[in-house]
Amino acid sequence: MEYTAEQLGQLNKTLQELADEEYRTFHSKLIPNVDTVFYGVRVPVLRKLAKQIIKGDWRGFVEMTKQSAVYEMNMLCGMVIALAKCGFQEKLLYLEKFILSINNWAVCDIVCGDLKDVKKHPGEMYEFIQPYLLSEKEYEVRFAVVILLQYFVTEEYINDVLRIYDGIRHDGYYVKMAVAWGISVCFIKQRQITLAYLLSCNLDTFVYNKSIQKIVESFRVSGEDKKLLRSMRRREGVKSEAGT
Repeated sequence: MEYTAEQLGQLNKTLQELADEEYRTFHSKLIPNVDTVFYGVRVPVLRKLAKQIIKGDWRGFVEMTKQSAVYEMNMLCGMVIALAKCGFQEKLLYLEKFILSINNWAVCDIVCGDLKDVKKHPGEMYEFIQPYLLSEKEYEVRFAVVILLQYFVTEEYINDVLRIYDGIRHDGYYVKMAVAWGISVCFIKQRQITLAYLLSCNLDTFVYNKSIQKIVESFRVSGEDKKLLRSMRRREGVKSEAGT
């Protein structure tokens, strides 16, 4: 049955009824300077709604919400695409349109985390994200960076991932923080290769030091490694970006 405007209106009403004002105030502060409407619905609740939507005309829902100005609707759109049961190439077509609407780190990261079937189609996703790594748009680059840290920090791809991270020169804060997060995941999962990389990398000082910080903050890193990494922190201006 085709997804209708009436259903969308009812969903919007449901979201407002599920809103948590305390959570809305807290979460909206974590996503500053974004032109969007927050109701304050928690992620597990949204994911439950997304699973209900994919039982019906999820394609119709996606078409009606892919440019929504409501944070929760935008999140639901991405979740539905990520969780939908369909061919992977069809999913990538919907994802390509959805990525254009991403305007904050939370939607980006949660949708990336829900794309579990990437594990069955790594080659297709790896090729899909390549243009986004070269984009001038902050959240397009972040999307690709987060996909890499979620699904490609493996023996097969680790050298490619570190090479890609080393070459990213986007000035966006949320790109830089994603790269730092990604390198911390690389260290946790592929310690020796990543440690060798950190000793000779071309990361700018901000990203390099943030990477060290995120690794040190992890409970999965030994005290000995934390001590070593703290000693590797750079002073500002010690090493500039490659090519500058």
